[in-house]
Amino acid sequence: MSNFSRDEVEAAFRHYFLTGPVMEDWIAWSRLFTDDAVYFDHYYGKFRGPREIEMFLDSTMMYGRQCYTALEWYNIEGDRIVWKGLNLADHPDETQPPFSFPSLQIIHYAGDGKWKSEEDWWIQSEMVKFAKGYARACRELDPDHPNKMSRRHWGDIEWARPPAGHVPRPSWWGRENEVPPVKRVEEMTFGERV
Repeated sequence: MSNFSRDEVEAAFRHYFLTGPVMEDWIAWSRLFTDDAVYFDHYYGKFRGPREIEMFLDSTMMYGRQCYTALEWYNIEGDRIVWKGLNLADHPDETQPPFSFPSLQIIHYAGDGKWKSEEDWWIQSEMVKFAKGYARACRELDPDHPNKMSRRHWGDIEWARPPAGHVPRPSWWGRENEVPPVKRVEEMTFGERV
């Protein structure tokens, strides 16, 4: 049972997905969470409230600048949405398919366009295989490819992609001195390891 209509929850989810995974505005996206929200990534740990959520996304996505997330599917049940993302890095050879690994997210809607929680699952060995394959292709074909931040494979859900001609400018862009990239979970000085 939910206090919110399906239309409200779906509209909030579309805004959430377009703001974060598509437009990569992790500052605006983190503000879509309530002040007491808990974001639980099963690898990186728990992050509480918009500020820690912003720090987590800006710092990890800056390190993985080649990575973007296409929406595979989503299911709405009351105030809960379960969605599957496909984390992608475009191959330096445009004739080749992207490197990818899947993730599953569960988010709970709090009303007024905000979210009270998110829980993320992905398999570390799949992410490592993805990262190694992409790094090898870049070494062989184009070492500067990660800095190009190409995003060519947005999937089949029409609304869950940027407009034609969009040039990625994530919220960390130009702030590299303010937001140090996190390469390994051991480098995090915020949040809670679990």
